[in-house]
Amino acid sequence: MAVQLLPDELIIEILSMLPAKSLLRCRSVCKCWLNLISSTKFKLMHLHNFNQLNPRYFVRRLLEAEECYDVIFDDEDFTFDDATQIEFPFDPIRINLCFRIVGCCNGVVCLCDDDGYYTSTSDIVILWNPSIRRKLTLTLPEFDSIELEETFVVLGFGYDKMSDDYKVVRLTYPPRSSIRPPQASVHFLFPPMFGKNKLVHVEVYTVKTGVWRKVMFPDNLRCFYIHYNWSQTFSNGCVHWIASDPTPGVSFSHRSIMTFDITTELFGEIELPEFLAEESLRVSVVGESLALIHSSDLNFDGLKSGSTYMVMVMKEYKNPASWTMLYYRHYAEVDLGKPLRLRNNGDMIVELENMDLIMINNNEGYYVYVCRDCVEEDFDCRTYVDRYEESLALLDVGDSVPNKEAMEALMMN
Repeated sequence: MAVQLLPDELIIEILSMLPAKSLLRCRSVCKCWLNLISSTKFKLMHLHNFNQLNPRYFVRRLLEAEECYDVIFDDEDFTFDDATQIEFPFDPIRINLCFRIVGCCNGVVCLCDDDGYYTSTSDIVILWNPSIRRKLTLTLPEFDSIELEETFVVLGFGYDKMSDDYKVVRLTYPPRSSIRPPQASVHFLFPPMFGKNKLVHVEVYTVKTGVWRKVMFPDNLRCFYIHYNWSQTFSNGCVHWIASDPTPGVSFSHRSIMTFDITTELFGEIELPEFLAEESLRVSVVGESLALIHSSDLNFDGLKSGSTYMVMVMKEYKNPASWTMLYYRHYAEVDLGKPLRLRNNGDMIVELENMDLIMINNNEGYYVYVCRDCVEEDFDCRTYVDRYEESLALLDVGDSVPNKEAMEALMMN
C-alpha cells in the first residue's frame, strides 16, 4: 500500500539506485515493473544513477593460473568492496593462459581467449556482465583467409548509443614482416589498384543481429598497424588504439591514435603531440577526455636512475592542438613500474614488480596500495584495471552464468 502512494517518478528514481541483482528480483514484483526494468531508457538511467553513487574499479590478476577479481572503491585508500564478489566462470582453451580483456563498456567485459599475439578464427570471444551473471559467446566470424601462415588479430569493443547495441570490431593483419619486409618493392607488395591498407580485413559483430559483417578499411590512413600488445580505450563513441606507420622507408616507431567510430563504423586518425610520436605510449581517459600516458625507465651505464611519467589530456576531442600536459613526474633512484590506467581525477594507477599497485597523484607524489593475496614470486600475472559498473546490459540476450556451487551441485546430480 505504501508503494502505491508514491508517485511513479519517485518509484522509478528509487529503483534506478538499486544494485543490479536487486533489480532482477524486482522484475518479479509485477508486470509493470518487469516492463520498466527491461526498457532501454531505464537501463541507461540505472547505469548512470547507481554507478554515480557507487564509483568503483575492478582489478583482475592471474594468480596460480586462476583469474582473480577484486572490486575496490574509488576512494583515497582504494578500499576493498567486500560486499561485491566477482567469480570468474570461464576456463580458457589454451593451457596456462588467461583470457585477454579487450575492453569494458557499460558494465560489459569483452573477453578473448587468444595467445596474446598471433590468433586465429577459432578464438573464443565472450561478452560478460558480471553484475547480473550474463554472458554471450559470439559466433565465429566467416573469415576470408589472407592466405598467409599466420595472422595478427586485433579486437575493439564499444556501445552504439544510437542503436542501443554493443559491437565488436575485428581487424586481421598479415604478420608485420609481410607488410614491410626489409628488401621488397612497395609496388609489388601493394599494387596501386588495391593499396597497402587493403591487406587489413575488418569485420563487425553486433549483438542485436548476432552476425559478423565485413567493413571496408580506408586506404588513406598513415598509421594503421596496431601494436602487438594492443590495448583499447573506448571514449566519445570511438575505440582508440596506438598504431604505427608500416610503410617501407618510414620509421616504424612513428605513431598516432587510430580510431573506430562504433556508430558510423568509420576509421579515423588522431595525431599525437610531435615530441611523443615516437615514444612508448598508452591511451587512456581522464573523466571523459582522451589521455596519453608516457613512461620511461632511465638507465645510465646499466644502472637505474629512476622513472619518469607524463600524462597528456586532449581538451577538445579530435583536435591535436588541444593536447595539454596534465602533469610530469620523475622519481630518482626508483622504478615505480608499469602504468595501467588513469582515474577520473587524473591519478595514475601503476603496477610494481611485486604486484602492488601505487597511485601517482598529481599534487602529492605517490602512495602504495597493497594488494591482498599477492605472491611476490609470481611475476607472470596479467593485471588489468578498469571501472566496475553495475548494469542490466545483456539482460535479455545470451545465457545466465551459474556460480561454482550451483555447477558442482549439478554435476553431483
